[in-house]
Amino acid sequence: MKTIKKTAINTAKGLMALFIALGLILSLPAYSFAQEEAEEEEEDPWADVEFAFDDETLLNFFDANQEVSALQRKTQERISETTEDYGLTRERFDQIARAAEIGTLQGGGFSNEEIDAFNQAAPQVTEIQREMQNMVPVIIEEYDMDMGQYREILNEFRRDQQLQEYVSHLARERAREKILEERRREAKEKLEREKAEEEEEEGE
Repeated sequence: MKTIKKTAINTAKGLMALFIALGLILSLPAYSFAQEEAEEEEEDPWADVEFAFDDETLLNFFDANQEVSALQRKTQERISETTEDYGLTRERFDQIARAAEIGTLQGGGFSNEEIDAFNQAAPQVTEIQREMQNMVPVIIEEYDMDMGQYREILNEFRRDQQLQEYVSHLARERAREKILEERRREAKEKLEREKAEEEEEEGE
């Protein structure tokens, strides 16, 4: 029993370190603008507002965080599936991990079977977390950022509501511009088809 509990304590400490390391992730809202119509131009409320980061960098941050958040959700699903394979709910697994971390495993009301299941599941959970930890920098780099810059923007984003609103504004405007550009392209193609049909009819 002592060996099982000691193993659980060591495992829990490793898991907690990974959880802390991954605490930088913040889920930003996912936007869907497919139905948004172009609005009449109004005075830009952001004209006199300045931030420490340019618009391109902020949009890269937004896109990177969307992917990181999706990866985080998938990771959590995989962890839950893994713990359930060993007969532990995710909540129970986390309870054992916390108890082992703070040294209250013995009085935590956990059975030997639960602790044994935890010790079997924990290495796999740790590996899943490490996979995610290794993938996050790769995602960030795909958007021309490094982890240092990502953390800097994230910290500023968390404390500055105005910056949050501005990033949302940039994402909406970019999505709307893409919709308008697609409509312009379709209109141009339609005109070219009609012109080609007219020329074909004239030539007959």
